Amino acid sequence: MARSIVPKNFLLALLVFGGALLSVTPAQAQSVGDFSGLWTRGPVSQSFFRQPDSGPGPVVNLNPPPPTAGGGAGNPNRGDHTSPILQPWAAELVLRRAEADRAGRPELNSQSVCRPYGLPFILQLNDTVQFLHGPEHFVILYSREMRSRVIYMNAKHPDDFGWSTYGHSVGHWDGDVLVIDTIGMTDSTWIDNLGTPHTNQLRVVERYRKISDNEIRVDFTVEDPGTFTTPWAAYVVYRNSEANYYEQVCAENNVNSLTGMEQDIPRDDTADF
Repeated sequence: MARSIVPKNFLLALLVFGGALLSVTPAQAQSVGDFSGLWTRGPVSQSFFRQPDSGPGPVVNLNPPPPTAGGGAGNPNRGDHTSPILQPWAAELVLRRAEADRAGRPELNSQSVCRPYGLPFILQLNDTVQFLHGPEHFVILYSREMRSRVIYMNAKHPDDFGWSTYGHSVGHWDGDVLVIDTIGMTDSTWIDNLGTPHTNQLRVVERYRKISDNEIRVDFTVEDPGTFTTPWAAYVVYRNSEANYYEQVCAENNVNSLTGMEQDIPRDDTADF
């Protein structure tokens, strides 16, 4: 059964920035990075995380889409389960999901069933993204299903932040580099489009910086001692987008869009009384 998603955090973002954006002075704007405008990750072939300049990197795709792949490239879900960053239980899960894909019964990800993506998975989105600057908050708006993230600037993680899909994010400017530290994420999401899992010990630190007038590079590190054998790093690149930021509506459903088969949904079989 379909269920509509109401983007409550999107409304919160607009309320937060109703007055905050007006209070940014020209001097403040010059002392930090300028990410104004619309941005996108590009075609499907560029969605996956890129290897870092040095050190351990992310799980790689054994079945990458061709460079010319557009939006209908399907759901390549064949991660390399032999990656040294994976603990045995995580490697087994990545292998199981890759085998299901080869058998034509892929396990659908958040993008396929309209559920929140979590971090760092949302960095693989190809649709339009907009960054809203403010002195106390920084908001990232994703046109895909009207997702948003609120980052509390120059703040600390509270003891009672609560657990959520996107966790609790704090940020600060390191010159013209925006640094975002996120914790408190539930284990209900994937790390990437390959089905790499994580636990609620996940911590993601992102660094946004302009590398040209038309490009923003996001370097990020991932720590999760419950899933990975070591911290690892990757990066993605956003480019200027001429597309409009338009409304997208999506609803959760349990029908596999590739096979047409219904998937199991959580059930509570305990008696009500």
